[in-house]
Amino acid sequence: MSVVRVAIPLLKGKRKFFLEKGRPWSLAEHVLLAALINKPRTVGELAVAGDVPQRLVLEALIRLMRAGWVTLQQESQGVVFSATAAGRSVVGDEELPKLAKSTSRWMNFVIDKITGTLYRSREMPFLEQRIVERRAARERLVWLRPRDLDAFDDTAGVLATLFEDDEKFLGIEPSAEKMVNRFAIATVRGTSVEGLPPRAPAELIELVKRAARNAPPAPMAENSPHHDTGRQVSFVDRPAPRSIDAIYRPEDLILGGAMHESVLHEAIRKAKHRIIIHSTFISEQGFALVQAPLIAAAKRGAVIDVLWGEDENKTDAVTTAKTIAKVRASIEAEGLSLSIRVHPFSTRSHAKILVCDDGRSERLSATVGSCNWLSSGFQNYEASIRFSDPRVVSAILEQVADLTRGGDRHWTELTSEMARLASDARLQKPPTGVKAKVTLVLGPQHAQFARIARDAARRRMFVTSHRIGAAARPSVVLPAITAVRENGIEARVFYGLASESPVGASTSHNGHPGSSVLPVLVSKLHAKILAWDDDHVLITSQNWLSADPGESNLRREIGLMVHSKGIATAVIDNFDAAKGDAGAAS
Repeated sequence: MSVVRVAIPLLKGKRKFFLEKGRPWSLAEHVLLAALINKPRTVGELAVAGDVPQRLVLEALIRLMRAGWVTLQQESQGVVFSATAAGRSVVGDEELPKLAKSTSRWMNFVIDKITGTLYRSREMPFLEQRIVERRAARERLVWLRPRDLDAFDDTAGVLATLFEDDEKFLGIEPSAEKMVNRFAIATVRGTSVEGLPPRAPAELIELVKRAARNAPPAPMAENSPHHDTGRQVSFVDRPAPRSIDAIYRPEDLILGGAMHESVLHEAIRKAKHRIIIHSTFISEQGFALVQAPLIAAAKRGAVIDVLWGEDENKTDAVTTAKTIAKVRASIEAEGLSLSIRVHPFSTRSHAKILVCDDGRSERLSATVGSCNWLSSGFQNYEASIRFSDPRVVSAILEQVADLTRGGDRHWTELTSEMARLASDARLQKPPTGVKAKVTLVLGPQHAQFARIARDAARRRMFVTSHRIGAAARPSVVLPAITAVRENGIEARVFYGLASESPVGASTSHNGHPGSSVLPVLVSKLHAKILAWDDDHVLITSQNWLSADPGESNLRREIGLMVHSKGIATAVIDNFDAAKGDAGAAS
């Protein structure tokens, strides 16, 4: 069997991370402690009462003893365990207090320069180039050419890869240390690939196999061939992102301008710990409406971060900067600049995000959608969706963390702070409610969902966009035409403002003329929605009929795709009612 080595280009980095280590207490451990409150018991008695192995009971008791909540003593029937005074004081809590230890650790990691995937260094052992060159003199070897990747060390990847389940990210030590080039070696024996971790992307594995097929018949030392890996697969052509199993509450569907205004003011009024607002545009009037409530929240102890993306008037790029300068000056005059942090930099994102606690605890909720919280007059029809499920909240906070990166992609103090909030959120217990499938959708990934709707819709397809332009036809209209023609569905498309002449199209179904997909103008429409049938809706910041975000700015647009029973029906019915009311009023 032929054997070929394939050299994979890597970037190797090393950073000092600060973390808190300590796994949460299980329900079984809590129950065992409660059992010892009533009377002292032996391991055997506890095992019989709980119908669990003695080994599991003993392991739990050892942890409880280390916490100082359980003690043991020798009696005639053997070793007996009982609860201490400290154990009695915590047993009535909803959750046992976690005993975590703060520590720091240097972590090595590597990033493959083909797909941009981050690995622990032990997952992908690395070699210096000179070592690989020596092997090329005695082994058949092919080098993979690196790709020019824009960004790869995303916050979600760092936290998921480098930290254990019982570890919580606290921070990262700023470092000017540059990453260095290294190589991993994959071995191809026949059609099997060895030396790659199980979670290596399928694309990387396929490229390694292709390179091996082009291997020379004998070792060629410095003349070993280089295999062209081509361009990175476009987001448009990649599989849809993986969904999150999350809890959705119907009351967290936020529709209409008035409801958005109410949600914003209620969130600020209740919050006692944290408020994060990303409003693409910020106006003096918009900020003035919330300045007094934000000051009151800060005086209650809340820390507030205000982020912005760009100025709507592209011919006057200094407008937002001037507004920010005035807002910052007014906050400083109140002596609250450490609590209300209006950041001077642009995130270059069109996303609209609101994150805040509920005032009762530090549990956070996150709202994503179309509303420019700090520039909207709340007169337009908007659409947003809120989640308090920690899995969704942490995913959104990870994106906020990436939006705060410096221009050189280095982690700033604010990046670490947002990442820490994401790590905290992920460890919280989910709320109760209806189960849903939720997918975080970034910039160029939106195009995939227009195609998914085209292929999956069986009854109807529904789209709203603030603007319409040249992107309307390829991004939405043509997929809708295909769905009408091939599946016989109803397709309705609405827009609120024309960037250019509206782009419509007609088609026929089963050879009969008359079926059409013609975007319809609806005044004061700012919502960005893609929905189909009854149970699928994507609420986002992207203008479906005018925006075509490139891959150079992945977080230019952010949305949430939700699959839950009746959610699309609720959105469409609300829009139709609002449109009817507006028509009656006019």
